[in-house]
Amino acid sequence: MRILAFIALFISSITVASAQGYVGVEYTDTENRITGAQSHTPAVIVGVRDGNYQYSGKASYTQAEHGNGAITTAYEARVRRNFQVSGVKPYIQGRLGEQVESTKNFSYYAVDAGVVVPVASKVDIDFSYRYRNAFDSGIDYPTNRYGVEGAYKLTPKDKVGLRNTRSYGDSETNAWRVAYTHSF
Repeated sequence: MRILAFIALFISSITVASAQGYVGVEYTDTENRITGAQSHTPAVIVGVRDGNYQYSGKASYTQAEHGNGAITTAYEARVRRNFQVSGVKPYIQGRLGEQVESTKNFSYYAVDAGVVVPVASKVDIDFSYRYRNAFDSGIDYPTNRYGVEGAYKLTPKDKVGLRNTRSYGDSETNAWRVAYTHSF
């Protein structure tokens, strides 16, 4: 049911004539500050930009070691609103997701806020904050994440980025993410 709602949202957003599609891939390496455990998370993002709005879907999985250990899968539908204020670009974003683990599945929500600061014609720095929690109060999932990302525009349609984040709450982690995005 949730997947069908996401597909309907995505299809309706790409039918807008002014929408510009994009696809992205990410790879995140995460360290748990309490246990020292490492994990990796590849992800795929498909979305559209329509003016100041972005509509996207993200699918990812997390595993401690490639090919070894339990896999946690997550699916997200995301809506982002971009603003332009005196040369900087603040934004807000809402997410609805489903996390699928070996022993349980649960739905969650997240709210992001940030500001993208252009530092050169091809370089931006993104300062961000995200709050995430499960809808089910019986699941301990509240997390605050702070991040900074440097992004370089390879071409007008291609961008690479390197993000460092620090999470507190349910997950006490440090993470590095490398990302590539291609716009159509």
